[in-house]
Amino acid sequence: MSDIVIASEDAVFQDAPHFPNGAVPGDGAHVVWPYILGPNRGRYFLLMGQKIAAQEALTLGIISEVLPREKLLPRAHEIARQLMRQTALTLRYTREALASKYRRLMLEELGPGLAVEGLAALGSGEQARAARK
Repeated sequence: MSDIVIASEDAVFQDAPHFPNGAVPGDGAHVVWPYILGPNRGRYFLLMGQKIAAQEALTLGIISEVLPREKLLPRAHEIARQLMRQTALTLRYTREALASKYRRLMLEELGPGLAVEGLAALGSGEQARAARK
């Protein structure tokens, strides 16, 4: 969800805590991944518990750079210094221009997503209690 994402060569992206483990991905994952990957690939990623390695993430546009682990923090500092060359207003309003659509999506979809995630968790708890009886 960051504006600039860099990763080490050994980074792996996966949404393991949700669907693969019986939980609804309604806490924003249902918005983030289809937005980043595209609707079909995003749904596949969430439903299949797919792992995406750093090099593939770069190819898919999830991240912007892949670096050796020891070069990651120096590169992050270099990027920060480059961004700080701009005025505070330029930074603020560029961020607003780039993130406003994404923020609207989260505002529209997070509440309903959390609701279905919570309802499914309640239902799973009730099923587990019934099975123990």
